[in-house]
Amino acid sequence: MRKSMLFLTVILLSLGITCVTYAAPKLYAKGNVLAAGNYNNSATSSDLTLIIKMTAGNTVLIDEGSEVRYLVPTADVNGWTEKNFNDSGWTAGISGVGYADNDDNTVIAGPVPSVYTRYYFDAPATNEVTFLVDFDDFYIIWLNGMEVARADAIKDVSPGKAPTFNELTTAGVTDHESSDTAAGKPNPARWENARIVKHVVAVEFDNTTAVSPKAKLTATWGDIKLTK
Repeated sequence: MRKSMLFLTVILLSLGITCVTYAAPKLYAKGNVLAAGNYNNSATSSDLTLIIKMTAGNTVLIDEGSEVRYLVPTADVNGWTEKNFNDSGWTAGISGVGYADNDDNTVIAGPVPSVYTRYYFDAPATNEVTFLVDFDDFYIIWLNGMEVARADAIKDVSPGKAPTFNELTTAGVTDHESSDTAAGKPNPARWENARIVKHVVAVEFDNTTAVSPKAKLTATWGDIKLTK
């Protein structure tokens, strides 16, 4: 009998091994959405970056250089982590998105308290996906609307939900430095750095499309593909 609940194992390479349990997210053959929040620990921070590599076995689903929608929020945005959220008004860019340290393909003006990003991708049949994350200062990742990973330093900040756009700047959490690897499209050397964090996530695969082509996929994925 197929289990309806699986488990997520979070492996923090730079800090030893920590295990966190989540319900398994759905992964679809087509139309998946990965949402990621990148947060600064100070409103005046001199740098910010978030670069994610997502794989299913030997298949790379997202990497540095992938197309992405992003928003630099100046107020809270309701529902932005959900897979059916309308991000057609967000800016199209290339991962990673951030500023300073010469490690971002899409450079924004800083300082800012946070950046929201959304990726669209299809996936092969699998029961597990892996994330490698290079970041400064903190991140939370949602797969098809379900949180699957976050930086260990903020595990107790707004647990189980998205923090406000500037909440981390006053949370008193120690910052984290990225690998400072120069930007690439992609850059395999990045993922060999000791500061990289790894998450292995169990998923429940569904051989269908996650969202209606008329609703989200056409409006947003099409916009991304046509914007260079």
